[in-house]
Amino acid sequence: MTVMAKSVPLLNQSPGRRLSAVLRDLSTGDGTRISVGEIVTALRDRSFAPLMVIFAAPNVLLFIPGSSVFTAVPLMLLAVQLILGRPDVWLPRLIADRAIERASFERIVSVAVPWVERVERLARPRWWPASFVWAERLVGVATLILAIFLFLPIPFANGLPALSIIMLALGLSERDGFWFAGGLALTLISIAIVTGLVFLGGYAVLELVLK
Repeated sequence: MTVMAKSVPLLNQSPGRRLSAVLRDLSTGDGTRISVGEIVTALRDRSFAPLMVIFAAPNVLLFIPGSSVFTAVPLMLLAVQLILGRPDVWLPRLIADRAIERASFERIVSVAVPWVERVERLARPRWWPASFVWAERLVGVATLILAIFLFLPIPFANGLPALSIIMLALGLSERDGFWFAGGLALTLISIAIVTGLVFLGGYAVLELVLK
């Protein structure tokens, strides 16, 4: 079974409500737990960018053991769908049914939203690529690479890739080419650093084995 958020095709979307307002609305509600599927359904036509922020933020703002694995897989799925040009979010039931304590979700949102609001004061539609489809695909490719990095068990290497994803999401949400370019630049830096850490780790293991 699958969960799908009904949404307007991304090509025809207007920026609409700001990302911070969408995130605040999500943090209010009844029940002690909130599932990924409930979040997708509530987002409706603003699914991709807010979900990217929600799944990336814990890796930057909070230390939750094992959170990178929990957040990386949904980010990979979102990235693939952006690459394929899907107009709305699709999630398998296995992920859609995953739930966290509402208090934990509210904590993530309460920490993330002030930072998102600071960026939004500086963000505005500008310098956006003429082809939104091309920009959307590029965000998807970058997010897929960064999500794979989050999935890897590399100590203290989650922050920069997750921050890159958040910047890309803000650029996508606000149609702001400045944050879009900044997210891509930070993606390249993340690739260089994580690749270096992988090679250093592999070299260290090889040294231990050969001794």
